[in-house]
Amino acid sequence: MEFFLSSTNPGQAHGNQRTSVPAADAGPFLVSPRYLADNDGLLGDRVTNALVDLGWSCWTTRTQTRHLLDANQLRGAEWLPGHPNVLFDGDPVVWEFFARTEVAAPPLWNAYFTARVPHELVTAFAAALAAAQDATSGIEPGRPPLEPLADARWSTDPTDAGNTYYAPKLQAWVTYGAVSEAIEDGNPIPGLPGYLAWAQTDDHLPHQWCAAFSPSTPQELVGAFTQALADPAPVRRSILLEENVGHLTISLPP
Repeated sequence: MEFFLSSTNPGQAHGNQRTSVPAADAGPFLVSPRYLADNDGLLGDRVTNALVDLGWSCWTTRTQTRHLLDANQLRGAEWLPGHPNVLFDGDPVVWEFFARTEVAAPPLWNAYFTARVPHELVTAFAAALAAAQDATSGIEPGRPPLEPLADARWSTDPTDAGNTYYAPKLQAWVTYGAVSEAIEDGNPIPGLPGYLAWAQTDDHLPHQWCAAFSPSTPQELVGAFTQALADPAPVRRSILLEENVGHLTISLPP
């Protein structure tokens, strides 16, 4: 299974108004698996809140693009709902994360998330980025980010053993391998492997969401994402999408 990426050319955004988004209701339903839970439309707010609570600044442009930076301005995130830089199979990337060694330097790596990624997964990645002692460690050997999937008894692909894992019922995947040039990375060596993740309820349907991590993304950050992805604990939701209801276990909180 492959998905294709293409670049867009958004217009230049302006403005530097600082933004803080209030927390929203957690929702009356408990649903699992979380990778099919969608996000109640809260992906932008929940990730923004998490980073602001960790001391990051947040500036909102007149086009509602949000720019978040840590105190040293070396780690950042951008919420781009109206002006995506990248498309995954036509699905806009709405969150981009990066780290750099100097304020004026280009990112050493980039991570990308589309609009329907469950917010728990992106928040886990964002919190790990904020807490990491070194977010610019570069490419590391081995595939530790896939270990949480193996521990959760996800199935490895027999044609790509150890590099690709499938969730039960084959409704989510994570693979370690070649990534498109649209996934930008600071390492100049071509063809380096990165991590891709996506979910869909059936093979003949479009991907519900996609995530991508360029080759130099620190493994502990990707591991935070896969740990949250494989977590069997249900998540709270207010909105149950009709197309997903038949694939979810749904209950009410005690």
